[in-house]
Amino acid sequence: MKKIKGKDIFEKVYLAVEKASFSLEQPIKQLINGAKEKEKNPLGKKILDVIIKNLEIAQDKHLPVCQDTGMVVVFFEIGSDTCIEFQNFATLQQIVDEAVRKAYKDFHLRKSIVSIPERKNTQDNTPVVLWCENVPGDQFRFSLMIKGFGSENTTHLKMFNPTVSIAEIMKFAVDCVRKAGPNPCPPVFVGLGMGGTAEKAVWLSKCALLDIGKPKDSKTENFEQQLISSINNLGIGPGGLGGSITCLDARIRTYPTHIAGYPVAVSISCWAHRMHMEIL
Repeated sequence: MKKIKGKDIFEKVYLAVEKASFSLEQPIKQLINGAKEKEKNPLGKKILDVIIKNLEIAQDKHLPVCQDTGMVVVFFEIGSDTCIEFQNFATLQQIVDEAVRKAYKDFHLRKSIVSIPERKNTQDNTPVVLWCENVPGDQFRFSLMIKGFGSENTTHLKMFNPTVSIAEIMKFAVDCVRKAGPNPCPPVFVGLGMGGTAEKAVWLSKCALLDIGKPKDSKTENFEQQLISSINNLGIGPGGLGGSITCLDARIRTYPTHIAGYPVAVSISCWAHRMHMEIL
């Protein structure tokens, strides 16, 4: 059985916060650079130039990619043949929270998390939103996403009638982006979750955002491309000031659902799609 030490998880999460805060993954940067070549609106091109320059400065000077330093979401995939040695930690949540707490302090990142209902700042950007999935084998990996709320506030869930068509679902997803307009800081990334229960559909839409930059699944690739094209036809453009590139990429995840329903959720991420994956 593979053994993972709590202190190693702590260190990896800490470093993942740093990497995601000050630079974007290479596939994300490539999509942004590619958008500049495709954008037809001169103002849109100028905005993309500013975004690219912003990324260069952030990485060179170790400055946050975005002033909204976000809420941290961590997705763990834990193999059945893996054992976590917690040592001085009580839970996985504690490990992650302490790593994020230290990272936000050490890297001077803005603390944005408040308690509910008091709305009092927790002063350390915790707690983290934590998801755990059990998988076969001895693998242990996690994906960390830093989610700004300009885009998070545009998340939508709809419980469709089971007779809904794919065309109607696509229209719903496109309408979500249309209603969001400039608020999620386009050009955006879109995650579409279909199936399960209400909360499962939203989770799927978030997981779909983790697929950005990875090879596409042949089962969903055509629908994803249709979605990208339809969103780009909205003309919202970079910064919401008009243009041909509103969506940089879209991904879909599905799950079986009850015969009487069809949950669908849409999650949107801004151009500063901050994520990082680690394997232990």
